[in-house]
Amino acid sequence: MSGLPDAADARALAPVPDPDAGLEALLARPLADEDLDRATAALAAPIEHRSTERASLLVVRAGGELLAVRSVDTALVAPPAPVHRVPHRSGAVFRGIANHDGEILLCMALEAALGLPAPAGPRPRASLVVVGGTRDRWAFEVDEVVGVVDVPASAMRAPPVTVAVARNGCIATLARLEHGEASVLDAGALAAIFRGAVG
Repeated sequence: MSGLPDAADARALAPVPDPDAGLEALLARPLADEDLDRATAALAAPIEHRSTERASLLVVRAGGELLAVRSVDTALVAPPAPVHRVPHRSGAVFRGIANHDGEILLCMALEAALGLPAPAGPRPRASLVVVGGTRDRWAFEVDEVVGVVDVPASAMRAPPVTVAVARNGCIATLARLEHGEASVLDAGALAAIFRGAVG
């Protein structure tokens, strides 16, 4: 995707205590209480102390909310694909598998993972978003892709505790956009929920 931040930007913007830790470290960590405590402490710091850079975000709508994924965490955006259930594995969060250009994708229900309302009907503007690295990728449908935006650190703030808890610890920051305020997803926390749903 165009407009992706370089490695230095990604390290500065990652919502984890260690700015040198990459995406693989985020995805590999378990979602333990101490991890949430460290993330909470990091987000409690004034945003200007955490980063003076800008973040490139993929903004989407899902579950009636405006959400965002850091562009550096996004592998691809594609049209929705048929999802095939996996016997004894598919459930509320893990929907099943889909084929995209020969790649088998693990398809998740983002709304279920975040505690948002499930889609009530057809999604005429739906897209499939794939996040993660080459060895740990997760796909989920969204109602629509709003676009890719560049956001300064001054437009981001830590989420209220009530929001973070309600979304299962998956909200890294809130970003003020022209479309409204978007909840920026924590790729590592979200991947941990997805991984647990697959078993």
